[in-house]
Amino acid sequence: MAAVLAALDYVVIAAMLAISIGIGMFFAVRAGRRQTSNDYFLGNQDLPVIAVVLSISATILSAVTFLGTPAEVYMYGPKYGLTALARIHVPIITSIFFVPVYYRLKVVTVYQYIGMRFNDTVRYSVILVKVCNGLVYTGIMIYTPALALSLSTGLSLSFSIISVGLICTFYTSIGDIKAVIWADVFQAIVMLIGAVVIIVAGTVKIGGPAEGWSRAVEGGRGELMDFTFDLTVRFTIWSGAIGASSIWLNNGSARQDIIQRYNSCRSERDAKVAAYFGLVGTAMIELLAVAMGMTIFAYYYTCDPVTSGMLSRADQIVPFFIMDILSSYPGFPGIMVGCVFCAALSSVSSTLNGIVATAGQDIVKKLWPEISDSRYTVSVKILSFGFGMLITGLAFLASSLGGLLQTVLSISGITAGPAFGVVILGMFFPRGNSKGAMSGLVGGLAVGITQYVGSQIFTSTLPPLPLSVDGCGIDLNMTPVTHARDEFTDGVTTVTEGITSPPIDSEGSAFFRISYLYLAALTTISSVLIGSAVSYVTSWNDQGVTDPKFLSPPIARLYANKNNNNREEPNNQINLNQI
Repeated sequence: MAAVLAALDYVVIAAMLAISIGIGMFFAVRAGRRQTSNDYFLGNQDLPVIAVVLSISATILSAVTFLGTPAEVYMYGPKYGLTALARIHVPIITSIFFVPVYYRLKVVTVYQYIGMRFNDTVRYSVILVKVCNGLVYTGIMIYTPALALSLSTGLSLSFSIISVGLICTFYTSIGDIKAVIWADVFQAIVMLIGAVVIIVAGTVKIGGPAEGWSRAVEGGRGELMDFTFDLTVRFTIWSGAIGASSIWLNNGSARQDIIQRYNSCRSERDAKVAAYFGLVGTAMIELLAVAMGMTIFAYYYTCDPVTSGMLSRADQIVPFFIMDILSSYPGFPGIMVGCVFCAALSSVSSTLNGIVATAGQDIVKKLWPEISDSRYTVSVKILSFGFGMLITGLAFLASSLGGLLQTVLSISGITAGPAFGVVILGMFFPRGNSKGAMSGLVGGLAVGITQYVGSQIFTSTLPPLPLSVDGCGIDLNMTPVTHARDEFTDGVTTVTEGITSPPIDSEGSAFFRISYLYLAALTTISSVLIGSAVSYVTSWNDQGVTDPKFLSPPIARLYANKNNNNREEPNNQINLNQI
């Protein structure tokens, strides 16, 4: 271990966490007793677009991204950056096809839209899938950085978990969406500064960008593009354009906490701008994370801490690197560790607020439709505290999962595609119905689970690119080596222990060996295909008309034109018969 945190570092970390608490208290005092449910969940639709942009970027990119993406790049090279570059079309699609529907309907949750478009059975089925996923996933979002920090810096695991869990719960409960979004703004700025400091400091240490790139090439990490059309290859331009695009399209178009941010904007135009630049911002931050990974590799070019046994997991590499190069500068390690905490806080608080919005709008108001606004606001604050304690407890539970952690993360990713398929069915298929939506949801989940279970049977650990220990001066025969492997999560990458079972090479195993980036696309497409087929079969003679407000604007215009033409044809026929 390079060093441990000093007293000044703890002071710096505490100060950064105190700022997040202060933001929550400020908005709680400012709102006072006048706070309504609209204030709590949508900020009275009065948030500036720049704040929403930064909040969207900070919400989607968690501490797992801050730690896991550099680790992924460190082990497997910079081609992961293709996932950021190949999805340039996602912000355009989201802002044009999805955002207007949510904003015009004035919904607080995406599940309200699903209930309005289909029925409550579909609505609560999707809620069950997504909220269970959100609770487990959020608990892991707290645990993962806490584990990496504790093993690499000496910071207490319990301190990390309790700090993030309680602070998120506190300022999310007493404040409102404004508190969460403005805290996100602060945390996004801190994350950006932290990433830049790591890149600059590391680049200076290794002797400049040219030297860094030279080491990358010599280390087998000079290939940036791969146009191989093979679904089993880990990173290609196609896995980015198809697979990663599906992940990020889902994040931008169907995630509850992101939909809240769109609808907290002052106008539909602001919401579209926020969607576009917020998603562009996530790509830019991910490219910074890729640069972090390449910088760290160049620094440890001749002495890999993972292979040498100094680290047991690759996702400890970022905090280890921070302590290694900045420990001699008082306070700087604290600032960098604070960046990791901020990354965790932004995602956890946003997801917590989204879960509470779902419980409030889709359950409390459904059970007690006549509840007063003041009682409702108090109720959701109590729910926020309860859910906050729950996810903190789940974070401690995650620490005892051991080898099951990668399974939980993978299952977390499986749920996003089928639920997104239900939204697509509602917005793009006028004849989509509740039978199709339920069938698509169940079918998509079945496909995802089948693929994941099969991948554990037919897939072995992918070896990392060359890693050297020539400069460490150690005997590897005396040092246990643990390599790492990544698993699919909801839009982010984390590195976990590899699977040791041998690969099975057969034609039938190809489906189970596809790159994890395609999993969201696979489940989304399956959900849409099954849902649309069942909808058309069960409504072939149905003359009902879908309300255009539930359809994506371009689809609504086409649907309206088609209906107008159908209404005109009988009149034209009558006129011809009369001649």
